[in-house]
Amino acid sequence: MDYLNKTDSNIYDFLSYLKNEKLYTQDTITNYNLDLKQFTEYISDINRDVYNIEKKSIEKFFMNLNSLGLCPSSLARKASTLRSYFMFLLKTSMISSNPMLGIKTPKLSKKLPNILSVRDIDTLCDIKVDSVVAKRDKAIIEVMYSSALRLSELSGLNLDSVDTSSKYVKVLGKGSKERILPLGAKATDALCEWISARAGYNPTNNALFINKYGGRLSNRSIQTRINFWVKKQGLNCKISPHTLRHSCATHLLEASGDLRAVQEFLGHEDISTTQIYTNMDFEHLNRVYKHSHPRA
Repeated sequence: MDYLNKTDSNIYDFLSYLKNEKLYTQDTITNYNLDLKQFTEYISDINRDVYNIEKKSIEKFFMNLNSLGLCPSSLARKASTLRSYFMFLLKTSMISSNPMLGIKTPKLSKKLPNILSVRDIDTLCDIKVDSVVAKRDKAIIEVMYSSALRLSELSGLNLDSVDTSSKYVKVLGKGSKERILPLGAKATDALCEWISARAGYNPTNNALFINKYGGRLSNRSIQTRINFWVKKQGLNCKISPHTLRHSCATHLLEASGDLRAVQEFLGHEDISTTQIYTNMDFEHLNRVYKHSHPRA
């Protein structure tokens, strides 16, 4: 990686800490690095460094970013990067006080993720498996919805990640944490069909989902194939792979009301992340109420 000015070693140590101890993904580390490069360029321009930067100078940094039209989510991410960085410097005794304390950035509104209804899921999964690619794509959609997988979790699956006899899948989630999740009957059936047909693509590795050249199917290709089937099956919407995860979580919560179980299922460390689905559950209840209550 490329680092800047005399805080080079501190940034390197910080990013190494994120990688080796916090087990952050490479994408996250890259974003943190870009944020810190931008910040160190700014403090260099005003003749400061991380050891003598004042709170007012950091506030001016964010004011400048805001004036450039940076969206609230980007500002919030950069603030999160700096908070983590200065906490690390404080923890390692490189600074004696944290200049980020008390600095506020725009609050992000918690948007409810898009979901598909159970009927829409049934329509999407009703794929005619008349080709190898159709068998693969049906298995992808069924497994992603069945076990509420993240896109990276799905693309990272290997043949030994699934047990179709016991109907479970081993997933390597965020922070390289493994969790074992149940596979539904329909997802298991679709997987069995795909695994039987998989040899027709002349696999070059142990990846569960492969392309026509035998290599692991990329995240972008999975998204493209899901969008293909959304259109092919006549669903009048545009979804992302995460929509299937959100839909599964919402349907589970609506049926069970067990927030803790859904938290564990999704692999959320903090239950507050899962609580967005309680809002979705209320939205569902509200729609039913307005449609059904005689005095609504």
